[in-house]
Amino acid sequence: MTKLETERLILRTYKETDLPEMHRQWSDRAIMYYLDDILCHSIEDTKKYLKTGMENSDGHYFCITEKPHDDFIGSIGYTISDTTSLGKIVHMGYMMFPEYHGRGYMTEAVKAVIDFAFTRDNVIRITTGCHAENIASRRVIEKSRFRKEAEKIKAVYHDGKMKDRLEYAINKDDVKELKSWNNSQKYHTT
Repeated sequence: MTKLETERLILRTYKETDLPEMHRQWSDRAIMYYLDDILCHSIEDTKKYLKTGMENSDGHYFCITEKPHDDFIGSIGYTISDTTSLGKIVHMGYMMFPEYHGRGYMTEAVKAVIDFAFTRDNVIRITTGCHAENIASRRVIEKSRFRKEAEKIKAVYHDGKMKDRLEYAINKDDVKELKSWNNSQKYHTT
């Protein structure tokens, strides 16, 4: 089990007991509005994602909890898109219950996962992206030092319309002092 600890959060490998809250989040159409491709329509759908999150066979996936409790407040992780002789290239995604928005939690979690990926998991490049209209996600990405690599105009069909999509990335070489982001970060792997 992998556990990342920041000043205010614990990011840990999923547990079976996370299923009810994970399903509440992953089946909520408002929360999953921009992630409709992974919206869970049944508890069985969520169980499949939970299993993937517990096994971490194609990436690393974390349940986000707020200290000091172990209450599920969000999800974050990355999927391996390529493995090279230099290291892994991964794609990151995240979501959080709305009542925790606006507190900087997601930026804190993203930075912790970037740090973990580059220092502990042989990742050399992380990509991510969002719909251009998703201002909150754009802010998280930009505060986490990703650089915009592409602006795709009317490139994604979403909610009955063609919408713009922004693509971002960060390379391990771009980040010189990872620990400066979060000096209190701790890692536990069991």
